[in-house]
Amino acid sequence: MKKDLGKSRDRSGTSAVIALTSAEQLRERAEQWDDLWRRSDVVTPGPRAEMIALWLETVGQEGQLHALAVEYEDQLVAALPLVLWRSGRTLRRGTMPTDDWSGCGELLWDPAVDATIALGPLVRALHDLKWSLLWWNGLPLETRRWRVFQQWLQAAGLLAFVDPQFEIGVVDIDHDWATYQAGWSRMHRRNMKRYARRLEKEAPLELRVFSQLAPEQVEPLLHRGFAVEDRSWKARSGSSVLRSDGMFAYFLRQAHQLARWGQLELVFLELGDRPIAFEMGWKAKGVYHSAKVGYDEDYAASSPGQLLRYRLFERFFADPQRKEVDFMGVLTDATAKWSTRSYPAGRMVVTRSGLVGRAVMGGYRHVWPQLRSLHRRTRRQGNRVELSVPA
Repeated sequence: MKKDLGKSRDRSGTSAVIALTSAEQLRERAEQWDDLWRRSDVVTPGPRAEMIALWLETVGQEGQLHALAVEYEDQLVAALPLVLWRSGRTLRRGTMPTDDWSGCGELLWDPAVDATIALGPLVRALHDLKWSLLWWNGLPLETRRWRVFQQWLQAAGLLAFVDPQFEIGVVDIDHDWATYQAGWSRMHRRNMKRYARRLEKEAPLELRVFSQLAPEQVEPLLHRGFAVEDRSWKARSGSSVLRSDGMFAYFLRQAHQLARWGQLELVFLELGDRPIAFEMGWKAKGVYHSAKVGYDEDYAASSPGQLLRYRLFERFFADPQRKEVDFMGVLTDATAKWSTRSYPAGRMVVTRSGLVGRAVMGGYRHVWPQLRSLHRRTRRQGNRVELSVPA
């Protein structure tokens, strides 16, 4: 279904905006959508069409897809997968298809196409939607696509506020393993050797990486991996994948799709025949993404998750196809030990200009930080407080 919500003309043609309002419509355009993903500078496979559709059918069932795509000269040149949620009778909030379990939301833009042709129509279509607030979390704020997009939002008379939230660690793979190791702290280098020696006194320690998986291999290996995660603190908190309703089925569908694309890696650190650490990785465009991790708490004193990374990264540095590792989540002490740099991720809040929009933005900028601080304090005190603000 094609909607000319706004056109940008130049000498060679016209760009038109397409609105996709269901997983089925998105799948119908999957070939074009994924072709745009390949041309874009987005390196995670999360925003590919089928990954978004799977998210909508499992995690995001209560939301309404309203993906906007700009078509120019028979190909898509920009796209934004927007999900609309209704709060009360009047408030409509737009988010990305992203949550604590999986990230599938990104701005796709072919950098070879001028922003006037690609982003201009996208922003005009966004302006015409009946929404009260756009609330996008975990965006890579300093990338060119998001900086230019924010400029177009402001030029269209929309209010856009950027709120940095955290840093994400990255390992740049320059294929010089010795120099990379030399950049670690002395304690980190010593611990990796000491932990490995301690475990190897019990049984042989082996890294196993499954990169080319037949369909029948995916489910048993994935279950074996999440069983490792279930032997950690996540089991006690009820947050492991195996103890969360419907989540293993979701990750299994996701893993099957990634395996079909050749973009899934399941990594195990095994002590004898027992897996003691696990990582589910996404790979695309030379970048390895650490999507899900877990370790056996019986071996926590020897940091099996860190040992898995030690041996995995050593392998990556010997592989000319690898460019970097993206830890995807909040930079922690555990990931900072490996990172050669980090990049900021954060929230972008967008609303309309005018009295109502300014009131909404003012409320966010001044009230939300206080509510967030209160929420954190009460959580530390063991109390539960329900806040009627976006998560």
